[in-house]
Amino acid sequence: MNRTGEQNKMKWSYQIGSIRGIPIRLHVTFLLILIFFIGGFAVNDITIEKYGIIIGFDGLDASTVVKYLFSMVTAVLFFSTLLFHELSHSIVAQGYGIKIKSITLFIIGGVAQMEDIPKEPRMEAWISVAGPAFSLAIGIITYTIYDFFGQVSSEGGALENGVLIMLGIIAFYNIVLGIFNLIPAFPMDGGRIFRALLATRISYISATRKAVAIGKGMAFMMGIVGLLTLPDGIWFILIAFFIYYGAAGEGEATTISITLEGLKVRDLMTGLPDVVHALPDWTLNQLIDVMFKTKHMGYPVQKSPASPVLGVITFADVRRTPEQRGVIRVSDVMTSEIISIEAEADAFDAFKLIASEGVGRLIVMDHGRMTGIVSRTDLLRSVQFRGAYRGDSV
Repeated sequence: MNRTGEQNKMKWSYQIGSIRGIPIRLHVTFLLILIFFIGGFAVNDITIEKYGIIIGFDGLDASTVVKYLFSMVTAVLFFSTLLFHELSHSIVAQGYGIKIKSITLFIIGGVAQMEDIPKEPRMEAWISVAGPAFSLAIGIITYTIYDFFGQVSSEGGALENGVLIMLGIIAFYNIVLGIFNLIPAFPMDGGRIFRALLATRISYISATRKAVAIGKGMAFMMGIVGLLTLPDGIWFILIAFFIYYGAAGEGEATTISITLEGLKVRDLMTGLPDVVHALPDWTLNQLIDVMFKTKHMGYPVQKSPASPVLGVITFADVRRTPEQRGVIRVSDVMTSEIISIEAEADAFDAFKLIASEGVGRLIVMDHGRMTGIVSRTDLLRSVQFRGAYRGDSV
């Protein structure tokens, strides 16, 4: 499943390499699901009678160590196919000129973070269908190999049967993954394909809202099923949360992207000389007095309006210093790392940067000099105004 737009930066994730210039990251929660799958494969022996597939190595005539070794290899291979599912989205997107920020594997699945939302229906459809197509292809190929060499039997040795079980598991889960992702509800790939089809007839935002509504409805039904089938239904509940919040986040990101389309940072920023700056040698009490007067929550720190920006100080920085505010200087608690953006950058790029860095404002730069500040409030106010003015015509 692919996700578009810049999401909040994934904490507790670590880069393990890159493919085609795309950083590959593992979230710490991925280790939980990996361990769960390894343990599940080792102790289960579930047979899907119609296709002769055995899910698990518990019935394998081998030692416990061998069973766990087969389970580890199978789990790693399966999650490798999940990675290539996401990579399929990314390769097609790159073919359309869309930059991929990263691919991250976590407890529920994988996320390919794209720099831009593919708003052209044909483009989005092809990008979205690539992942399920890869999963189904892998599933069909591995099942064909499994069926060709014969199903697991008592006459086969531990190695032969172990490899066959492995092939069957990879085939089964990839086919399930491919079909599941084709469900026509956000944030599944099928939801994106559904939106692409709707967008050929109605506005992009309206198409998104319909796909989001279906996604939320499906999440609600899955949550009910999960509650009624506890404890086994816990996975339905987790997936329901993933679908619901994924659909809501996708709808919000799409609305903001479309609404801010065509706007530059310079159109929304507070420019010089209206930017209020804080002096580095002010005490925090002096800064608080200025905050009450100007009603701002953050300030660039400069020695003069024309001097370089030394850092940024916010109300949150002041709150973290509850004592001796009459003695502690602004320069002692300010953030020296300056997160900036160019004045000619797209407004949506500013929104993505604010969201990813978890800050309330950006310093706007032009050829290395500060020309203004753009805040989250500036962006959201513009979204609200333009959304009310433009309606669903976009």
